[in-house]
Parts: sequence; structure tokens; C-alpha cells
Amino acid sequence: MIAPSAGGGEIVAGTLAATVAGIRTVAAFQLRRLLTGPRLAMAAVGAVFPAAVMLAANRAARGRLDGDLTVAMLYALIPEAVCMLGLLVTMCPAVADELERGTWPHLAVRPGGRRSLLLGSYVAAVIWTAAVAVAATAIALPVTTVADPWRVGRILVALVVVSCVGRAALFALPAVIMPKRALVASVAVALVVEYLAGVIPAVVNQATVSLRLRSLLVAWMGWQRTLPIEMQLLIDPQPAWVQLLAVGMLVVVLLTAAVVILDRRQFPPSEEI
Repeated sequence: MIAPSAGGGEIVAGTLAATVAGIRTVAAFQLRRLLTGPRLAMAAVGAVFPAAVMLAANRAARGRLDGDLTVAMLYALIPEAVCMLGLLVTMCPAVADELERGTWPHLAVRPGGRRSLLLGSYVAAVIWTAAVAVAATAIALPVTTVADPWRVGRILVALVVVSCVGRAALFALPAVIMPKRALVASVAVALVVEYLAGVIPAVVNQATVSLRLRSLLVAWMGWQRTLPIEMQLLIDPQPAWVQLLAVGMLVVVLLTAAVVILDRRQFPPSEEI
């Protein structure tokens, strides 16, 4: 009675190890793909852009830009704009690239190949985008006038991680449902779900990453008491750990749905050319 149980445990452990190895291999391969001249140039522009905007804003305000407003601008530029654009470029083409290169049939017939492709691409997109956003934070903070740049920097980096982890999972769905039009579909999802539904004070915004990011920013910056009444409708007053747990649950649901769809998805021969 014990031997079959032990054998079953070994099979599960072996399958899990193979899956992790496959995800790690795909992630490393996708990251090497991103280390090209055009992609590095695009990353450099993304890293410098927030600092350029902050310099222009400081000059327009003649060096008297409010500290809280500066943090809000950095939040809009980095965890929102830089992360969103980076994930659109890296996560959306996960399946489409394999279809265009004709490598999809080889991945589809390998045990766990589809799953490794999706999750490995997800890991690579999160790492790449977070690295660019952290670099943008490091470049932008020195040109601002925030009172405690180290504290603000830690908050922005944490928000960058949450934004990348949550929104990469969100963009995984268009990548597997509409691979050929994943970029357009993801932009529509970002506009409708994140930026439209995310600011509607109703139940629907509870399933958005944007609500969690705003709530974390307000909580970590200690703005709860000074926030105007009308702005309090745009945040969730629950503690930070609740916001992080909500993002984690959303990521699990979205990635599970994407994996199930991709495992069942069959592409016509015309799409594999």
C-alpha cells in the first residue's frame, strides 16, 4: 500500500520539476530575445522618459513642485505608464511570435510545452518590465524634490512589482485568446478594465489592479486623512496586506484561465504559417 503512494509522489514531484524547468528555460530564452539593439534602445527611452517629464515639470513650476504632487506624478509615470507599455510589448506577443516563426507545432506536441511557453513568457515579461521601471525610478528620483527619496523609492519599486505581476497576468488572456491581435485587445482591456472600470466606485473595480495600486500608494504614503472625500471613493480603505492578497488571487485566476484556454486552443494551419 505504501509503494504505490510513494511512486505517485515521485511522479508528481518529477512532473512539477519538469514544469518548473520548462518555465525557467522559456523565461531565459525570452529574456535573451529582449537583449537586442532595438529592444534595449526602447528600454532606455522608457527608463529616461519619467525623468525628462519631471525635469520639465520642475522647470515649469520653477522648482516649487509640491512633494505629494511629485509622488503622484511619479506613480502615474512609472508603475502605471512605463509598466503598462513594457508589458504590452513583452507579454502580448507570447503566442503570436511562435505562430509567426512556425515553432508552435513543436511546442504544442511537447508535454507541458504550452504551459511552459505561457508561464515562462509571463516571468520574462515581469522581470524585463520591472527592471526597466526600477531603472526609471532610480533615474527620476534624483531630479525631483521629494523630502525622503529613499522611502518614496521603496514605495515606487514595490508598486512596480505589484503592477507588473498583476497586469502581465491580465494581458496573458488576450495573448492566448486573440494572439494575432493581442496588442490591440490588450490596449482595449487596459483602457476599459483598468482605467474605466477601475475608477468606477462599484463592485466591478474590485477586480482591477489599478484600484489596488492606488490604495497601496495612499496607504504607504499616509495620505488617508488628507485625501479629499471625493478621492476616497477611488481607493479601498482595507489594509495593504488585503490589497496584495487581492492582486495575488487575481493573478492566480487570470493565469489559470489563460493556461486552460491555451491547453484547449487549436490554431488552424493558416495561423501557424
